Amino acid sequence: MNKVTEAPDERVRPRSDLEPKRSPLAGPLGAAAFVLLPPLLVGLAGVLAIQLVISRFEISGVVIPKPTEVWEIMSSDLFLDQVGQSAWETWKATLIGFALGAGAGIALGVLMAESRTARFILYPYVVAFQSLPKIALAPVCALWLGFGLTMKFSFAAMLAFFPVLIATLSALSTVSETRLEMATAFHAGRWQRFRRISLPSAVPGIVSGLEISMAFALIGAIVGEFVAPSAGGLGQLLLTYSEAINVAAEFSVLAVLMLLGVLQNKILFGLVRLGTRRFFESSR
Repeated sequence: MNKVTEAPDERVRPRSDLEPKRSPLAGPLGAAAFVLLPPLLVGLAGVLAIQLVISRFEISGVVIPKPTEVWEIMSSDLFLDQVGQSAWETWKATLIGFALGAGAGIALGVLMAESRTARFILYPYVVAFQSLPKIALAPVCALWLGFGLTMKFSFAAMLAFFPVLIATLSALSTVSETRLEMATAFHAGRWQRFRRISLPSAVPGIVSGLEISMAFALIGAIVGEFVAPSAGGLGQLLLTYSEAINVAAEFSVLAVLMLLGVLQNKILFGLVRLGTRRFFESSR
């Protein structure tokens, strides 16, 4: 008898068996790790290198402290109590100054981009004001505005104003003339051309100006605290440690300032991303 050969099992396997298994790094946590780990590893490598160089060449702590000494101060309860309130005072002045300076810069940039007359009249004054050394204006601002929060955020606003103004003016001035002429041919008004063509095209340039402006606002707030140490903030804390020749504590404050700068940059990026997404959705 001939043996009956069994037909191969041609049943379709479940789709889950056919698809490759997803890596655990493919989710949100994996994406966050992919973004955060490389900078952290590079930073740790740099800190380790500084620690080894200082230990190898026996550099005095008065010149540059060891990272371990800085960490000991940053992790102490006294420093955390001091820096918590001071950081909030500095950040408050930074945010107010950034909002005022960036808002004025965007508004004036739009005006100068849309009106050649306004640009011809105002641009020389803007350049002349920017040419002034801002540190020389700090005592005048303190004399006019006092030594409190108003002086600090006013100084921050002055430094935050120019970068976003130039970024806005440059971005709006490079919008495609062909697209604007096409919109005009379809009887689009000036406001429609600005809202649907000029402004969306200029968003990337304006965002770049905002990032620079945010960093300058923080610098302006610190400089204002140098001039008016009674106003508090991280600048006042830095001066206090400097007068006591506590170099490790000074570096601790500088580290907090760097962390604050990175934090506010990430917050700004998230807000801008959310705002531009909603803007483009409403413009369709």
